Amino acid sequence: MNFNDYLSKVSPGESVLIEHTSLSMHALAFYAIGEKYGWDRVLLVDVIDSSVPAVRWLRLSGLSVPENMTRIKAGGVSDWGNIILEIDPHKDPGIFLSKFSRKIREVYSKSDFTVTVIMNPERLVPLQNGNRNFILMLSNMASAFLGNPRRITFYFVNREMTEEIYLALLEEAFTRVLCFTGKRNLRVLKSPEMEEEGIELNLGFKKQV
Repeated sequence: MNFNDYLSKVSPGESVLIEHTSLSMHALAFYAIGEKYGWDRVLLVDVIDSSVPAVRWLRLSGLSVPENMTRIKAGGVSDWGNIILEIDPHKDPGIFLSKFSRKIREVYSKSDFTVTVIMNPERLVPLQNGNRNFILMLSNMASAFLGNPRRITFYFVNREMTEEIYLALLEEAFTRVLCFTGKRNLRVLKSPEMEEEGIELNLGFKKQV
């Protein structure tokens, strides 16, 4: 099945975890999400400039990503996009998560439908020295908006870099878990439609990259 077609199966209110590696073409999955739902609906939560390599790779491949994408900047130095909130992940984690939660709720309340893409939140964990309480707070934040029909959320997590406990908590909480098995292929590991589990998805594009 084509990944783009599979996105049609995801219902409002769901949260989807996409596990990738450093060599996966997860940038293509990000691009497919933007094209499927419309870039004007996408809210990018960019953790320590995680999106920058993906966006640069896409542009060098000839795939266009809007310069004015709505973006929450959680650390990093890049200033591209329409930044609606900038928060410092190095400071008190409680304040950091509180500011983030408040802004997300505000965005959802003002929009009919938002597609939130959270890029590599696992990069926050080392900043707190792998603190288990922080991992629990971060994972609880991930599941706080499940069921809200005004949004769908996609989490991109590098499974080579993340703490096992953090990944396990996300897998437990989310409605769907997809895992890259090759550069362009993903497997459905978890779905509310159990017959889907184990099927392979491919990132097919007319343009060769």
